[in-house]
Amino acid sequence: MREKYLYAVILLLVVALTGVSGYLVASMQGLIPYTQHSQPSQPTSPYIVRVVEQGEGTQLKTIVIAGLGIAAGKPNQAVLSLGATTEASTASEAVAKNGEIMNEVIDALKAVIPEKDIETASFSLYPRYSYDGRETIVGFEATHMLKVTTADMEKVGQFIDKAVDAGANRVEGVYFTFTQDKLAELNTLARQRAVDDARAKAETVADSLGVKIVGVASAIEGTYYQYPYRYEYAIPAPTPTPMPIMPPTELEISVMVEVTFMIE
Repeated sequence: MREKYLYAVILLLVVALTGVSGYLVASMQGLIPYTQHSQPSQPTSPYIVRVVEQGEGTQLKTIVIAGLGIAAGKPNQAVLSLGATTEASTASEAVAKNGEIMNEVIDALKAVIPEKDIETASFSLYPRYSYDGRETIVGFEATHMLKVTTADMEKVGQFIDKAVDAGANRVEGVYFTFTQDKLAELNTLARQRAVDDARAKAETVADSLGVKIVGVASAIEGTYYQYPYRYEYAIPAPTPTPMPIMPPTELEISVMVEVTFMIE
Protein backbone atom coordinates (compact mmCIF):
# COMPACT_ATOMS: atom_id res chain seq x y z
CA MET A 1 0.00 0.00 0.00
CA ARG A 2 2.82 2.40 0.90
CA GLU A 3 4.55 1.65 -2.42
CA LYS A 4 1.38 2.50 -4.37
CA TYR A 5 1.08 5.83 -2.51
CA LEU A 6 4.70 6.81 -3.26
CA TYR A 7 4.23 5.82 -6.89
CA ALA A 8 1.16 8.11 -7.18
CA VAL A 9 3.05 11.08 -5.65
CA ILE A 10 6.00 10.61 -8.01
CA LEU A 11 3.64 10.43 -11.00
CA LEU A 12 1.93 13.69 -10.04
CA LEU A 13 5.30 15.46 -9.70
CA VAL A 14 6.38 14.25 -13.13
CA VAL A 15 3.16 15.51 -14.74
CA ALA A 16 3.48 18.92 -13.04
CA LEU A 17 7.11 19.36 -14.08
CA THR A 18 6.29 18.33 -17.63
CA GLY A 19 3.53 20.97 -17.83
CA VAL A 20 5.83 23.72 -16.52
CA SER A 21 8.65 22.81 -18.88
CA GLY A 22 6.20 22.66 -21.81
CA TYR A 23 4.93 26.14 -20.96
CA LEU A 24 8.47 27.53 -20.79
CA VAL A 25 9.41 26.01 -24.13
CA ALA A 26 6.25 27.29 -25.77
CA SER A 27 6.85 30.78 -24.35
CA MET A 28 10.42 30.82 -25.65
CA GLN A 29 9.16 29.82 -29.11
CA GLY A 30 6.58 32.61 -29.09
CA LEU A 31 3.58 30.23 -29.05
CA ILE A 32 2.13 31.61 -25.81
CA PRO A 33 1.50 35.36 -25.60
CA TYR A 34 2.95 37.24 -22.68
CA THR A 35 3.00 40.80 -21.40
CA GLN A 36 6.35 42.50 -21.08
CA HIS A 37 5.96 44.70 -18.01
CA SER A 38 9.50 46.08 -18.13
CA GLN A 39 8.66 48.14 -21.23
CA PRO A 40 5.11 49.54 -20.81
CA SER A 41 5.48 51.66 -23.93
CA GLN A 42 5.47 48.51 -26.07
CA PRO A 43 1.94 47.20 -26.80
CA THR A 44 1.05 43.64 -25.85
CA SER A 45 1.09 41.29 -28.85
CA PRO A 46 -2.47 40.57 -30.11
CA TYR A 47 -1.43 37.29 -31.78
CA ILE A 48 -2.71 34.06 -30.24
CA VAL A 49 -1.78 30.57 -31.42
CA ARG A 50 -4.19 27.78 -30.53
CA VAL A 51 -3.97 24.01 -30.96
CA VAL A 52 -7.37 22.27 -30.82
CA GLU A 53 -7.90 18.52 -30.65
CA GLN A 54 -10.46 17.36 -33.27
CA GLY A 55 -10.58 13.72 -32.32
CA GLU A 56 -8.87 10.61 -33.67
CA GLY A 57 -5.48 12.20 -33.07
CA THR A 58 -5.99 15.14 -35.48
CA GLN A 59 -5.27 18.71 -34.41
CA LEU A 60 -6.43 22.09 -35.73
CA LYS A 61 -3.77 24.78 -35.34
CA THR A 62 -4.93 28.35 -35.63
CA ILE A 63 -3.60 31.85 -35.17
CA VAL A 64 -5.88 34.73 -34.17
CA ILE A 65 -5.09 38.14 -35.64
CA ALA A 66 -6.80 41.53 -35.14
CA GLY A 67 -6.96 43.86 -38.13
CA LEU A 68 -7.81 47.57 -38.25
CA GLY A 69 -9.24 49.40 -41.24
CA ILE A 70 -9.80 53.15 -41.55
CA ALA A 71 -11.64 55.08 -44.25
CA ALA A 72 -12.03 58.85 -44.37
CA GLY A 73 -14.39 61.12 -46.26
CA LYS A 74 -15.76 64.63 -46.33
CA PRO A 75 -18.94 64.90 -44.24
CA ASN A 76 -22.06 65.44 -46.33
CA GLN A 77 -24.66 65.91 -43.60
CA ALA A 78 -25.16 68.26 -40.67
CA VAL A 79 -27.35 67.69 -37.61
CA LEU A 80 -28.44 70.77 -35.68
CA SER A 81 -29.57 70.67 -32.07
CA LEU A 82 -31.59 73.76 -31.16
CA GLY A 83 -34.71 74.86 -29.34
CA ALA A 84 -36.07 77.09 -26.60
CA THR A 85 -36.35 77.23 -22.82
CA THR A 86 -39.12 79.21 -21.14
CA GLU A 87 -39.91 79.97 -17.51
CA ALA A 88 -43.17 80.84 -15.77
CA SER A 89 -44.80 80.69 -12.37
CA THR A 90 -47.01 77.74 -13.35
CA ALA A 91 -46.34 74.62 -15.39
CA SER A 92 -49.14 75.29 -17.87
CA GLU A 93 -47.93 78.83 -18.48
CA ALA A 94 -44.33 77.65 -19.07
CA VAL A 95 -45.54 75.04 -21.56
CA ALA A 96 -47.82 77.52 -23.33
CA LYS A 97 -45.04 80.10 -23.70
CA ASN A 98 -42.69 77.44 -24.98
CA GLY A 99 -45.27 76.20 -27.48
CA GLU A 100 -45.76 79.70 -28.90
CA ILE A 101 -42.03 80.18 -29.44
CA MET A 102 -41.39 76.72 -30.85
CA ASN A 103 -44.31 76.98 -33.30
CA GLU A 104 -42.63 80.10 -34.70
CA VAL A 105 -39.24 78.36 -34.81
CA ILE A 106 -40.63 75.29 -36.58
CA ASP A 107 -42.52 77.41 -39.13
CA ALA A 108 -39.35 79.39 -39.87
CA LEU A 109 -37.34 76.19 -40.39
CA LYS A 110 -40.05 74.53 -42.52
CA ALA A 111 -39.77 77.45 -44.93
CA VAL A 112 -36.18 76.45 -45.77
CA ILE A 113 -35.90 72.77 -44.73
CA PRO A 114 -38.20 69.81 -45.59
CA GLU A 115 -40.57 69.00 -42.71
CA LYS A 116 -39.38 65.37 -42.61
CA ASP A 117 -35.93 66.61 -41.56
CA ILE A 118 -37.26 68.44 -38.49
CA GLU A 119 -38.18 66.40 -35.42
CA THR A 120 -38.45 66.77 -31.66
CA ALA A 121 -35.35 65.48 -29.92
CA SER A 122 -36.55 66.10 -26.35
CA PHE A 123 -39.11 67.92 -24.24
CA SER A 124 -38.82 68.51 -20.50
CA LEU A 125 -40.68 70.33 -17.75
CA TYR A 126 -39.01 70.88 -14.39
CA PRO A 127 -39.96 72.85 -11.26
CA ARG A 128 -37.68 75.67 -10.15
CA TYR A 129 -36.89 75.83 -6.43
CA SER A 130 -35.94 78.45 -3.92
CA TYR A 131 -33.67 77.26 -1.09
CA ASP A 132 -34.24 80.10 1.37
CA GLY A 133 -34.28 77.97 4.48
CA ARG A 134 -36.56 75.39 2.92
CA GLU A 135 -37.23 74.00 -0.53
CA THR A 136 -40.03 75.92 -2.20
CA ILE A 137 -41.30 75.72 -5.78
CA VAL A 138 -41.13 79.20 -7.30
CA GLY A 139 -41.84 78.38 -10.93
CA PHE A 140 -41.41 75.97 -13.81
CA GLU A 141 -39.03 75.62 -16.72
CA ALA A 142 -40.00 74.05 -20.06
CA THR A 143 -37.45 73.07 -22.72
CA HIS A 144 -38.19 71.83 -26.23
CA MET A 145 -35.22 70.75 -28.38
CA LEU A 146 -35.29 69.94 -32.10
CA LYS A 147 -33.08 67.71 -34.21
CA VAL A 148 -32.69 69.26 -37.65
CA THR A 149 -30.92 67.32 -40.40
CA THR A 150 -29.67 68.88 -43.61
CA ALA A 151 -27.37 68.05 -46.50
CA ASP A 152 -27.13 71.73 -47.49
CA MET A 153 -23.84 72.25 -45.69
CA GLU A 154 -23.28 75.79 -46.91
CA LYS A 155 -26.50 77.08 -45.33
CA VAL A 156 -26.14 75.67 -41.82
CA GLY A 157 -25.38 79.10 -40.38
CA GLN A 158 -28.40 80.61 -42.14
CA PHE A 159 -30.70 77.92 -40.77
CA ILE A 160 -29.51 78.60 -37.23
CA ASP A 161 -29.97 82.35 -37.68
CA LYS A 162 -33.56 81.83 -38.88
CA ALA A 163 -34.33 79.70 -35.83
CA VAL A 164 -32.80 82.24 -33.46
CA ASP A 165 -34.64 85.12 -35.16
CA ALA A 166 -37.88 83.18 -34.67
CA GLY A 167 -37.27 82.84 -30.92
CA ALA A 168 -34.90 79.91 -30.34
CA ASN A 169 -32.69 80.66 -27.33
CA ARG A 170 -30.78 77.38 -27.14
CA VAL A 171 -28.33 76.08 -29.75
CA GLU A 172 -26.48 73.09 -28.32
CA GLY A 173 -24.29 72.54 -31.35
CA VAL A 174 -23.89 71.32 -34.91
CA TYR A 175 -22.73 67.79 -35.68
CA PHE A 176 -21.15 67.01 -39.05
CA THR A 177 -21.55 63.43 -40.17
CA PHE A 178 -22.48 61.22 -43.16
CA THR A 179 -25.69 60.20 -44.86
CA GLN A 180 -26.60 56.51 -44.58
CA ASP A 181 -25.44 55.77 -48.14
CA LYS A 182 -22.08 57.46 -47.61
CA LEU A 183 -21.67 55.81 -44.23
CA ALA A 184 -22.30 52.37 -45.73
CA GLU A 185 -19.76 53.06 -48.51
CA LEU A 186 -17.04 54.11 -46.05
CA ASN A 187 -17.85 51.24 -43.71
CA THR A 188 -17.39 48.74 -46.55
CA LEU A 189 -14.05 50.26 -47.50
CA ALA A 190 -12.84 50.26 -43.87
CA ARG A 191 -13.93 46.62 -43.50
CA GLN A 192 -11.95 45.59 -46.59
CA ARG A 193 -8.89 47.38 -45.25
CA ALA A 194 -9.29 45.72 -41.85
CA VAL A 195 -9.34 42.26 -43.45
CA ASP A 196 -6.31 43.12 -45.59
CA ASP A 197 -4.52 44.36 -42.48
CA ALA A 198 -5.30 41.13 -40.60
CA ARG A 199 -4.09 38.97 -43.49
CA ALA A 200 -0.84 40.96 -43.85
CA LYS A 201 -0.15 40.60 -40.12
CA ALA A 202 -0.97 36.89 -40.26
CA GLU A 203 1.50 36.33 -43.10
CA THR A 204 4.23 38.11 -41.14
CA VAL A 205 3.55 36.13 -37.96
CA ALA A 206 3.31 32.83 -39.87
CA ASP A 207 6.68 33.45 -41.53
CA SER A 208 8.22 34.26 -38.14
CA LEU A 209 6.84 31.05 -36.62
CA GLY A 210 7.86 28.93 -39.59
CA VAL A 211 4.30 27.87 -40.41
CA LYS A 212 1.97 28.32 -43.39
CA ILE A 213 -1.54 29.76 -43.55
CA VAL A 214 -3.92 27.25 -45.15
CA GLY A 215 -7.34 28.83 -44.59
CA VAL A 216 -9.68 30.85 -42.41
CA ALA A 217 -11.60 29.25 -39.55
CA SER A 218 -13.67 32.30 -38.54
CA ALA A 219 -13.89 36.07 -38.68
CA ILE A 220 -15.59 38.44 -36.24
CA GLU A 221 -16.22 42.11 -36.94
CA GLY A 222 -16.08 44.57 -34.12
CA THR A 223 -18.18 47.69 -33.81
CA TYR A 224 -17.29 50.34 -36.33
CA TYR A 225 -16.75 53.84 -35.06
CA GLN A 226 -17.69 57.12 -36.61
CA TYR A 227 -16.09 60.24 -35.22
CA PRO A 228 -18.63 63.06 -35.67
CA TYR A 229 -17.35 66.59 -35.57
CA ARG A 230 -19.20 68.89 -33.19
CA TYR A 231 -19.24 72.60 -33.85
CA GLU A 232 -19.93 74.64 -30.74
CA TYR A 233 -22.31 77.48 -31.57
CA ALA A 234 -22.96 80.41 -29.30
CA ILE A 235 -26.04 82.53 -30.00
CA PRO A 236 -24.60 85.79 -31.37
CA ALA A 237 -25.85 89.32 -31.04
CA PRO A 238 -28.18 90.39 -33.89
CA THR A 239 -26.19 90.91 -37.08
CA PRO A 240 -27.19 91.30 -40.76
CA THR A 241 -24.55 88.75 -41.80
CA PRO A 242 -25.15 85.04 -41.04
CA MET A 243 -22.45 83.43 -38.92
CA PRO A 244 -20.22 81.30 -41.18
CA ILE A 245 -19.85 77.65 -40.17
CA MET A 246 -17.14 75.62 -41.86
CA PRO A 247 -17.48 71.82 -41.83
CA PRO A 248 -14.34 69.69 -41.33
CA THR A 249 -12.55 68.44 -44.42
CA GLU A 250 -12.56 64.80 -43.29
CA LEU A 251 -14.12 62.40 -40.80
CA GLU A 252 -12.93 58.86 -40.12
CA ILE A 253 -14.67 55.49 -39.97
CA SER A 254 -12.78 52.58 -38.40
CA VAL A 255 -13.56 48.85 -38.36
CA MET A 256 -11.90 46.12 -36.29
CA VAL A 257 -11.93 42.46 -37.35
CA GLU A 258 -10.63 39.40 -35.54
CA VAL A 259 -9.70 36.63 -37.97
CA THR A 260 -8.81 33.07 -36.98
CA PHE A 261 -6.42 31.66 -39.59
CA MET A 262 -5.69 27.92 -39.89
CA ILE A 263 -2.00 27.07 -40.03
CA GLU A 264 0.16 24.03 -40.54
